[in-house]
Amino acid sequence: MQTILIIIIVIILIYFLRRELNSNLTEESFISIVNHTFRTPLTRIKWISDSLNQDQSREEKAEMARNISNSINRILEIIDTLTGIKDIHNSASYELRAISIREIIEEAIGKYRKTINEKKISLIVPTLVGLPLLTLDTKKISFVIHVLLENAIFYSKENDTIEIKSEIKNHNLVLNIKDSGIGLSWKDKNNIFKRFYRGDRAQKMNTEGMGLGLYMSKEIIRRHHGKIFVQSKGKNKGAIFSIILPIKS
Repeated sequence: MQTILIIIIVIILIYFLRRELNSNLTEESFISIVNHTFRTPLTRIKWISDSLNQDQSREEKAEMARNISNSINRILEIIDTLTGIKDIHNSASYELRAISIREIIEEAIGKYRKTINEKKISLIVPTLVGLPLLTLDTKKISFVIHVLLENAIFYSKENDTIEIKSEIKNHNLVLNIKDSGIGLSWKDKNNIFKRFYRGDRAQKMNTEGMGLGLYMSKEIIRRHHGKIFVQSKGKNKGAIFSIILPIKS
């Protein structure tokens, strides 16, 4: 049963990825993306399935079931990301309403709190009280905040610092997420928002990444008539990702 499930998942994933790749992508690049993105969760599922036997305790089997579930959830996240590419380009899919970005930021922090604590990262968040309401698609802006915060956490070392700051400037809300992690090269800064682009060091640290999160984030922010950009002084000097969103009266 597990083998059939794995085959079905692989077929679905490769279908969605192949559909979204541009025609200029080489076969070698396609194989590389499939390998790095899908191998870890699928290998984990296969290894656990092959390890199941009658002699294991109920607790051991329960833990294996949880690990399989986590791997399947990761694969479903990949599918959601791939299918979401088409959605972000469709203006009709944006459900705009007045909301405080404070709620989105606090929800994202709550999601990653465990990882932040495990890495002993110092998270600095000045008060977010009093931020104006913005006209946003909550789900899509949440995706952007999650991408930026997850990247900041993942590419930071233990005991590093992440700072989230906001300010009102020229009728815009400016949100900065600053980390003291691996930093970006000149090449990375100029390509990081391109589809499927991943820096060399990022690929080594996270073999499961697809290089889609920042690409999608840029398009989502653009559809909100805003801007997103990054600053970094180089290798191991951290990065600051900034979002500018208009405040409508």
